[in-house]
Amino acid sequence: MSVRIVIFVFDGLRPDMVTPALMPNLHRFGQAGTRCTGSRVAFPTETRVNQASLVTGCWPRRHGIVGNRFMEPDAAGGALINSGDEDELRAASQALAGQLLDMPSLGEILASHGMSLAVAGSGTAGGTRILHHRAEDHGHFRLSLYRPDAASLPGEVDALTEKLGPIPPAGMPANDRTTYLVDVFLSHIVPVLDPTVALLWSFEPDISYHYSGLGTDDNVSALTHADAEFGRLLGWRDGLPAEERPIIVTLSDHGHISIEGEPLDVAGKLAAAGFSVGKSLDDSTVDAAFFCQRAGGIYVRDREPTLVAQLAKWLLSEPWCELVFTESEPGTLRLTDAAIDHRRAPDIAFVTRSHDGENAAGLPGRCAHDAPSLARDGGLHGGLHPRELGNWLAFQGPGVANYRVVDTPCGIVDLLPTVLGLLGIEPPQSVDGRVLDEVLAEVIPETPVETRVAEAGTMRLERRAYAGSLYLERGYDTL
Repeated sequence: MSVRIVIFVFDGLRPDMVTPALMPNLHRFGQAGTRCTGSRVAFPTETRVNQASLVTGCWPRRHGIVGNRFMEPDAAGGALINSGDEDELRAASQALAGQLLDMPSLGEILASHGMSLAVAGSGTAGGTRILHHRAEDHGHFRLSLYRPDAASLPGEVDALTEKLGPIPPAGMPANDRTTYLVDVFLSHIVPVLDPTVALLWSFEPDISYHYSGLGTDDNVSALTHADAEFGRLLGWRDGLPAEERPIIVTLSDHGHISIEGEPLDVAGKLAAAGFSVGKSLDDSTVDAAFFCQRAGGIYVRDREPTLVAQLAKWLLSEPWCELVFTESEPGTLRLTDAAIDHRRAPDIAFVTRSHDGENAAGLPGRCAHDAPSLARDGGLHGGLHPRELGNWLAFQGPGVANYRVVDTPCGIVDLLPTVLGLLGIEPPQSVDGRVLDEVLAEVIPETPVETRVAEAGTMRLERRAYAGSLYLERGYDTL
């Protein structure tokens, strides 16, 4: 047996919802191994951004996936790329000669050491591609249940569907696909492919958070079902001889807060203010390409400084806008403060207002939004509220401390160096993350924590420095 590490991701899972009542298997798992309560993710707190951070050990400023939508002129001209769309992302990767990520990723590093990574997910095909964007080059397995035609090894997909039956249709909650995902792991990835590392990405509870709401019946069903399927994975592990049991890592890629009020119609507000915006700069009548749900971005034609200044000033004056980031515009926070200062970053990044008020289920965290497709009071993420930045992270297995809870600052960028360290591979010097000694060592090293605050007017961005790495803690407006 060579499956040495299994990474199981619960997309969007809020740590405060891992309770004995809702998720007993995951709760016990966190108690019996090492649970990292100080873990934080990348901004924007969006899935594809954090998928790239997970597999590269870097913040967006280095890996280049700066949002679920971003602009890359060398791949798509002046059009925004939807990174969840398999066709758009594959075309971009081909145009970039395979350099979708600017940093080496987990699958590539493992391949260079004669090891393999298998990825299966019930989320978007674009996101699954980011998790192992060069799987085809190395003969590794990558499958999205949403787009099996985009799998890296079509023959393996044919074999597993013959064994398991057809992939179930998408549902809400997506319980059938969560079951099928674990079936793929137990019935095909383990006995047939036998990779060194397996990465499983469950689209729940994210989908039920979005389209039903945090704490609704559908969401509770998704949480309990995902936990039961994770319990099946634990049952497989427990049935192995002790010397063959893998290390299991569980995590989420961001949290959620609940939307409130009607969609903002930011595009309409921009137009009313006299700005010409669209989804692409290829239209000569458009001054800026724009997107927004919770976190937004504006790409200004030719990065024209006067227009950047005008747009930033307008955003700062809008009561629904909480935080504004630019490269150097007076009165704004800096893109570098949030570690998104990459060549693909928007000229202006912004976040809608949020607060700690509770939703109908008594769960804290609310925000203004521009997401008309979501359920009323549905879940959303992307911003810098602590409930969005805080993610679940827990380990169990050989070499991992038992019955330990640590609150040291850490984050999703630490997964890559820690996984490589467990496999005896030296992490690349380029990583922003670190090996989580507090998970692996018998004695937790005593290291001071430093809080750093970036300020602009009434806006604040808090970060925590620890053991040579820097993690976002929260962003807010003091007004």
